[in-house]
Amino acid sequence: MKTPLSLITAGILTAFSANASDLVISGVVDASLTGGLPKAVELYVVNDIPDLSVYGLGSANNGGGTDGVEFTFPADSASAGSYIYVASEIDGFTEFFGYAPDYDTSAMGINGDDAVELFENEAVVDTFGDINVDGNGTAWEYLDGWAYRKDGSVANGGTFSSDNWTYSGVDALDDAATNAAATTPFPVATFSTEGGGDDEVPPEEPVIELGVCADAATLISTIQGSGDASEEVGNSHIVEAIVTGMGAGGFFLQEETADSDGDDATSEGIFVNGSTTIAVGNVARLYGEVVENYGMTTLNLDSDVTALDCGASDDVLMTTIDMPYDYSLEPFEGMLASVVDATVTSTNDLWRYGEIQVSDSVKRQPSDVAAPLSDAYVEAVAASEASLLKIEDNSSSSYPDTINYFPTFSYANAIRIGDTVSASGPLNYSFGAFRINPTEVITVTSTREANPVVTEGNLSIATFNVLNYFNGEVDANGDVTFDFDANRGAEDETEFALQEARIVEAIVGLNADVVGLMEIENDGFGDDSAIVSLVAAVNAELADTEQYSFISTADSTEIGTDAITVGLLYRASIVTPEGDAQVVDMPIQQIDEDSVAQMRPSLIQSFAHIESGKTFAVAVNHFKSKGSECGEDLAEAVSETDTIQGSCNALRVSAAITLGEALSDESLPERILVLGDLNSYSAEDPVAVLTDYTAETQGYTVMTAANTGMDDGASVEVTANYGYVNLAEEFDAEGYSYWFYGTEQVGSLDHVLASETMLADAVDGAHWSINSPEVYQFQYDQALTYYADEDGYAFTDVGPFRSSDHDPFIATFNLEAELPDEGDDVVEDDNDSGGSMGFILALMAGVLTFRRRSAK
Repeated sequence: MKTPLSLITAGILTAFSANASDLVISGVVDASLTGGLPKAVELYVVNDIPDLSVYGLGSANNGGGTDGVEFTFPADSASAGSYIYVASEIDGFTEFFGYAPDYDTSAMGINGDDAVELFENEAVVDTFGDINVDGNGTAWEYLDGWAYRKDGSVANGGTFSSDNWTYSGVDALDDAATNAAATTPFPVATFSTEGGGDDEVPPEEPVIELGVCADAATLISTIQGSGDASEEVGNSHIVEAIVTGMGAGGFFLQEETADSDGDDATSEGIFVNGSTTIAVGNVARLYGEVVENYGMTTLNLDSDVTALDCGASDDVLMTTIDMPYDYSLEPFEGMLASVVDATVTSTNDLWRYGEIQVSDSVKRQPSDVAAPLSDAYVEAVAASEASLLKIEDNSSSSYPDTINYFPTFSYANAIRIGDTVSASGPLNYSFGAFRINPTEVITVTSTREANPVVTEGNLSIATFNVLNYFNGEVDANGDVTFDFDANRGAEDETEFALQEARIVEAIVGLNADVVGLMEIENDGFGDDSAIVSLVAAVNAELADTEQYSFISTADSTEIGTDAITVGLLYRASIVTPEGDAQVVDMPIQQIDEDSVAQMRPSLIQSFAHIESGKTFAVAVNHFKSKGSECGEDLAEAVSETDTIQGSCNALRVSAAITLGEALSDESLPERILVLGDLNSYSAEDPVAVLTDYTAETQGYTVMTAANTGMDDGASVEVTANYGYVNLAEEFDAEGYSYWFYGTEQVGSLDHVLASETMLADAVDGAHWSINSPEVYQFQYDQALTYYADEDGYAFTDVGPFRSSDHDPFIATFNLEAELPDEGDDVVEDDNDSGGSMGFILALMAGVLTFRRRSAK
C-alpha cells in the first residue's frame, strides 16, 4: 500500500508551485502621452496552452470597475516558458523595442494607474492593479513580477530616456487581499528600455524525482476531494494507479482497491490528459498538474517526466450504476462503472460523435403522456430528464470510421431507440453529462420486429407517412429529373431507388388492406404521378389477390395546392370504394396583409367490406406542422400551453373541428376511422378535441385560431368533442410513432381514431417501429452522403427500416355479416353471386368461410 504524499519526508521532491492559471500577467508598459511609444502588457506562459482562445484581456479605467473581456486571444497555441506581448498599437511598440508585439488591441490603451485583468473562460485569473481604485497618476505599489511606467516629465515637455521608467523587480508580489489568484512571482524576459528586445534564456524547470514503483504518491481520492471541483487545481502530483481505459486525448487511472480511502464521497479514479504506452490493466506511476476541464477533474500529464510501468494488477473495483438512479455520479468520476440492461434513449450523436444516451426507459414527450401543465405532465417532464447517461467511444472524431464499443454496426445490426444495452468502462464527465467509455464491446438486445405484431382480423387499416416520396419529373428530353423546384424528396435516381425500395418493403410488410399515406408528391393521378409509381412498385412484389389500387378525386385533380398531399391505397379483393372521395379543405389563417397559414386538405372515402357487407369511411389527414408559423405564434402573449404544443396549435385545433364537422355528415357510414399525421401528440389539444376533450379534463379551455373565416374570424372556446377513440391508447399505449431529435423523446404524432361503432369491431392495434427508433444516417438522403456500402456499414441495404421518419400504425378489425332473424323472408337476387343475401345464405350453409388474414 502506498504512503500518501503528505507523509513524505521533506526534501524527497523539489517543490514546485504553479499559478491557478497557465497564463499570468508579468509586466505592463505605459507610454502615456507623447513620443509614439507603446502601451502594452506582457504575459508569461507557465504551462503549454493548446488553445489561447479561452483567455482574454480587459481593463478597469480610473477605478471605475471592470469592463469585462475586451480582447479575446485567437485559437493559437503557446509553449511553456514563452512570453506574449499585447500592445495598443504595432508601430510604436516595434520602433521602441525592435520587434513587433504578438497581438494588438485598443483595449490595451491604458494608463499606468488603470488596472488590467486577465480572464480564463470569462473568469478573472490575474490582475495588475486594483479595478476599484483610482491610481490618480501614481504607479501601483504592488506589481506582477515587474512593470515599467513612463514618468510624467515627458508629458510636461521633457525628453524620453530610460530614467523615465520605473522597474519593480522580479521579486515583487501582488497584494494578496485584492489579487489572491496570483501570489507567486514568475521569471520575466528582458523587456529592455534601451530597445532591441534581447531574449533571456527561460529559467530551468525544477527536476522532478518520480521515484520507483510503490514509493509514496498522492492518492487520487485526495486530488478528487468530496466536492464538484478539486481543491488541488494548479498543483502537481505524483500518482500511482491502474490504467483502466482509454479516452479521447488521454487515459483513465484508478487506485487499487487496497489504496481506497473508504470514503463514498471521493472518487478513486481520474482522467489523465496525455499519451502513454502503458497497457490497460497495468499500474502506471506518473506526474502531472491538476486541472478542471469543463467540470471534470483531470491530471495533465507532464510529458518531460517519463511514466513508470509498474506491472499488471486486477485489484480494482467496478461500480454498478442502477437504473433509474437518483444520486450524484460525481463520487464515481474517473472510476470503472457499469450499467446493465439500460434502455437506449438517443442515437442522435452516434455517428456525429460516437455516443449514445441510455436511461431506465425511453423518454416520452410529456404532452404525449398528459395534458400540458397538468400534474401528470409535470411528473412526465421530471421523468424525461432523470437518470440520463452517455456511452461514448474513445476518440474525438466526428463521423468515425468505426465505433470501438460496437464495431459491427450496420443497417442489419444497428443500435436503436428502445434497445437494451449493457456496458462497462471508466466514467467521465464532459459537455454537461456523465459518460461511460466502454473497455469492451457492449451487448445490445435489439427491439426490431420484422413484421408488425398485431392480432389478425378480416380487415386491417394503417397510416404511413412516406417522407416526401417524389418520383421525379419528365424533362423536355423525355428523361426523368429530380432537379425541379417543387421537389422535397430524393435528389437523384440513386437516392430515389433506395427510398422507394424501402417504402415498398414497408408497405408489403405492413400487409394492410387500406393504407393512408402522407407526404406523397402532389402531382395528380396520371401515368407519371407519384401515387401511380408507388402502387406499381408495391404491386410488383405482390400476388394478384394482394394487389393495391388507389383512390383518386372525382375529377382526377390534385388534392390541394401544397407540394405534398395525402393518398389512399386499398385492396380491391377486400374492400370496394363506395361513392366519390370527398376532399375537405382545411381553414386558412390570414396572418397579415401579405401572408397566410394553410395546411393540406383531408381525404374521405367510404368503403364496403366485401366479406361482411359492412361499410366504413376512412379520413386521411396531414395537419399543420409544429415547425410552421401561424398568427397565434406572433401574438404578444402566447399561452404556455400553446408554447408547449409547438407552433400553429390553435390552427390544428380549428382543423380538428373542421374535420369533425365534415365527418358528422349523415351520408357517411357509422363506422369511421380518422387516421394520419396530425402533428399533435396524444394528449395535446387537436387530438383531445377529436376524442374526449372537456375543459375540466384538459385543465384549461382550448381555443380555436383567429382570422380563419370560422366564427366570423374570432378565436372561440371549444365546448364539445367528437367522441373518437384513440386506438393506440386502447391497444398499444406504450408504443409511439416518432422520435424528436430536439428533445430526444418519443411520442405519437400519427394516429388512428375510431368511432364508437368502429371500435366495437376492433381487434387490435400496434405501432410498427421501423423508422423512428433507427439512426438518422440510415435515411435515403443521408446514407449515401456519409456511409455508402464501401465504407463497410451497408447503410444502403434495402429493408423496411428507416423507410421514413414516422412509424406506421396498423389496426385490425373483425367485421361480421349480419345474419337474418329467424322467420325473415329470403328475397331472391337476380345476379349470379346471390347478392348480399346470397352471401349470407352461402355463409350459413358453410359454403363460405371467413377469410382470416394475418397482418404480421
